[in-house]
Amino acid sequence: MRGKRGLLFAAIALIIAGLLVLYFTRYYGREAEQKPTAREAGERAVTEGEEGPQQVEPVTTAEKAEEIAEEEPERKATEVEDECKRMENELIEFLNYLDKKDYVRKLGTGEDMFTRFKRMALHLSSSPPTPAGEGLKPDTIIRNIYHFYRVLGIQDLKLIKMVLMNEADTLEINLAVLYQWLMSAERCGQKDGLPPSLDVVYRYSGFLINSIGGRAYLFRRQTRLRLLMSYYCLLVIHEADKKRINRFGIDIAPFLEPLAEEIENNQSLYYRKEYAGRLIALKNYYVSKRKAS
Repeated sequence: MRGKRGLLFAAIALIIAGLLVLYFTRYYGREAEQKPTAREAGERAVTEGEEGPQQVEPVTTAEKAEEIAEEEPERKATEVEDECKRMENELIEFLNYLDKKDYVRKLGTGEDMFTRFKRMALHLSSSPPTPAGEGLKPDTIIRNIYHFYRVLGIQDLKLIKMVLMNEADTLEINLAVLYQWLMSAERCGQKDGLPPSLDVVYRYSGFLINSIGGRAYLFRRQTRLRLLMSYYCLLVIHEADKKRINRFGIDIAPFLEPLAEEIENNQSLYYRKEYAGRLIALKNYYVSKRKAS
């Protein structure tokens, strides 16, 4: 009996001893892992400096937004400058291309196309037509009918006709470039009076769309040119209306859907779907505007 009790006490003692060994091993081992060595402490002191570790403050959302807000105007200004330079370069590139064409050289103007283009643009800007009121003043009809002949003269008109006839294959691209340049005065600024102001471009657009003399000019042109010119004129008048400088009160709503249908059915226009879609979008805009008023 005593022998059995002795064995039992021995077993309990062994279990208790094992638990104590396990506890102290884990506790002191964990403490040793957490406590740096003298070498590690010295290296950390050198790295962090005598004042201890330097806390790196995280960049907050507000601070990041402020940095972006400060950079935004500069980035936008750069983008606008690049865009303006691109439009100017595209126009100059086209005019330089015309200088090399035989039909331009044969006219013997004595001017390069860039110089001549600027002169014509300035003459047109200085004497814009009257885009409305022909029914009230018959003499306005006469002035509008002969407007381009009075402002530009025969030689300039002949040059324009030759360019339109010989560069018909790239007409859509060239008119798009010209339109962008004409509409860039407010955004890019003017140099020596060019590009013309939106008011000047608006008056010519209204003249071609809304006056007897202007419409007569358009309908004497090839259908493809007439449709494209009408399309861009409507875009210009719409822009003027949005900026509240449609001072002649030209209503383009009646022109939009008929022109969209005619353009969409003209197979010679590569971007006819885009043109027609834009015109229908403008039509819906004016319908909604009238319903709201």
